[in-house]
Amino acid sequence: MIFDSWMEYIVPTAPMNRLIMPGAHNACTAGMNKMSCCQNGSLVDQMRYGVRHFCIRLDTDRKGNIVCCHGIAKGLTLSEALSGVKEFMDEHPEEVMLFDVREYYDQKLIGPLVLRYSAAPEKVDEILGQTIDPEKYAYTDFNELKEVTLGDIRAAGKRFILINDSEAYRFSKKCDINLPWEKKVNGSKAYEFTRETLRFLHDYPTEGLNIFQTQQTPNLGTQIGLTNPWKLDTELRKHFGYLIEGIRKDPEYLAAANVIAGDFMTEDYTKCSAILSLNLDKGYVIAGKEAEYAEGIKCN
Repeated sequence: MIFDSWMEYIVPTAPMNRLIMPGAHNACTAGMNKMSCCQNGSLVDQMRYGVRHFCIRLDTDRKGNIVCCHGIAKGLTLSEALSGVKEFMDEHPEEVMLFDVREYYDQKLIGPLVLRYSAAPEKVDEILGQTIDPEKYAYTDFNELKEVTLGDIRAAGKRFILINDSEAYRFSKKCDINLPWEKKVNGSKAYEFTRETLRFLHDYPTEGLNIFQTQQTPNLGTQIGLTNPWKLDTELRKHFGYLIEGIRKDPEYLAAANVIAGDFMTEDYTKCSAILSLNLDKGYVIAGKEAEYAEGIKCN
């Protein structure tokens, strides 16, 4: 299998805003309580399975440590979460990562009350410098992501783009991110969700990073209500193939598809295998290596 090195098979001219990449929603939530846990593997585990976009949300704990969070649930420190990441990238220099790092979103409570999350940028910078070395490895030589190809990043000797919408961290870049979400659709049951969410690839056009989310969102006032991500994912997996085939068969959806993100990306190789197969349809696999790529991303 080639999941840990699949980018070696991709043409260097592939645009980063159109290349198909598996993404991990709430990437650093392994080990959290069942209502907050969206992944069951570490960042390095996810990289080995083929994930290349990582949603990392931050807060500060009572001891002043910068920690990964999912809302009020706190998990590993950022240092712990990034352990081993640089070593993986050093061992796989052809692979390029997108680290989407920021404080968790403000959450509106009752009336004027707002729950805010805080992670001091200078502390985050220190941790990033100690773990993944953005000064050496972050690619920053662009204004818009649509200008960047996989080959550009490699030619510069870089390994990742550090994404932050306010460029709060050293060597971070603001990228236009398209993250379609509708409460009714994302809160519907698996069958309805997989039939309805495909239209997001038409209804929300972008030239930026296009993140197509394949996970539902538990919410009051929706079909699924409040439940845990694991339960939702178990049912959704029965319909995941419909999403991928829906993208494959529609030229507009296929052209727009970019990061295809989900929960529990390391439960098995099924999701990453299906997602990565779309690079064959988009013509991004190096000529003459299509058969080897197709065989390498099989999961059975």
